[in-house]
Amino acid sequence: MNKRVISFALTVFLSFPIAATAVQQSQPEQQPQLQGDGWRLVRSIQLGSSKHYIHMVLIDPKRDMDKAVYGAALSKICRSEPDFCRVRFWNEERLVPNAISFTDAQFKGMRAEYVFNRAGNVQEMRYNCTVVSDKNQCFSH
Repeated sequence: MNKRVISFALTVFLSFPIAATAVQQSQPEQQPQLQGDGWRLVRSIQLGSSKHYIHMVLIDPKRDMDKAVYGAALSKICRSEPDFCRVRFWNEERLVPNAISFTDAQFKGMRAEYVFNRAGNVQEMRYNCTVVSDKNQCFSH
């Protein structure tokens, strides 16, 4: 009886790395980071347990006054998100937050924010007032 138990335990023990490898291989690979002319997606942070994300984007500091760069990023990032898309933009990588919430310095460094929520009938692009001076399109600190 002891030989059977030992044999069974040994078989399970030796087969574990094979099973673990099979599980790891079946997991989807990480998508390559999106990027374009004048912008790069730094990270996407999931909103709680929802399937929605806030995308953190780095804009080339030399192009951060060019609305076309923001539009190009939104077009590429939000194309696969037909019901909800939220994107925040910075021009300094050190200020891009690692979490949904951020510090005052990170907020002051944010260049723009886009929010689209089909369920709430919301679609809004707002820029830092140093990027766009129109009070209807900008936020200040």
